[in-house]
Amino acid sequence: MFSKAYNIANKFTHPFIIVLRTEDGHLEGGLGSFIVLNDEGWCMTAAHNFGVAFTFNQHQQERLAYEKQKSHLSEQAQQDSQTPSTQGMKNPKWLTHFALLLGGQSIPILQNFIYGEHDIAFFQIDPKGFSTQTVYPKIKSSTAITPGTSLCKLGFPFVEVNPTFDMHTATFGLSPQLLPIPLFPIEGIYTRNILRGMTQDGSMDILFIETSSPGLKGQSGGPIFDIEGNIYAVQSQNATLPLGFKGTVISNGIAVEENQFFNVGMGVHPATLEILLNKHHIKYAIAP
Repeated sequence: MFSKAYNIANKFTHPFIIVLRTEDGHLEGGLGSFIVLNDEGWCMTAAHNFGVAFTFNQHQQERLAYEKQKSHLSEQAQQDSQTPSTQGMKNPKWLTHFALLLGGQSIPILQNFIYGEHDIAFFQIDPKGFSTQTVYPKIKSSTAITPGTSLCKLGFPFVEVNPTFDMHTATFGLSPQLLPIPLFPIEGIYTRNILRGMTQDGSMDILFIETSSPGLKGQSGGPIFDIEGNIYAVQSQNATLPLGFKGTVISNGIAVEENQFFNVGMGVHPATLEILLNKHHIKYAIAP
């Protein structure tokens, strides 16, 4: 059903690789997805994929406060001829370095607009970074979407990112076997709209579409599209819904009752995409 759409969406869906290093030398990698919208280098992804940047800035502030306190205590100890206090120890989990590798490449982000309440981010890169891409998505008009429509999610789950780090150049490396990362589609049905209230400034609804299958880890920021390859939403998060009954399993010879749940996916509604793309005058195609 989605073979035609898959061969459209795989042209504009790319891996959003997140790599980081902490104070204790621990290296970690994560993976999401992003969509290249147009030939001007504009892209979109889930806002939470940028979370590492906010964490890094917070840790830098904490580190600065620590260094100031350390310097103050050292000066005070010298004046009092005492051993400096160890108050305010380093946090071994402070981020010291991070990188966002778009499609596995270190491509500078020229500007960005991040909306945490909607979990959507728009950012612009040098279009030369993806100069071979010639297929761009169409966003389905928010007035033409209908629950019950079969949809497909696309992204990069079931892949481990194990980065390396060069202390001399302060740069990350990826395993040569990592790229290209295989895409993984999963289908579901557009079930209903989910309204999460309004933004703090009261200007917009916080609106998602729900799908009958969850998004997989590595698909965050990727497209949710119909059989024509038109984007209905951007995969954001999942929800676990209680079914209201218990099932019984035998564990070590004992009957154990367990609550039963159903996992669904949630994507940023096309009405939200339209409003924010228009607000920032970002060029995009719309499917009626």
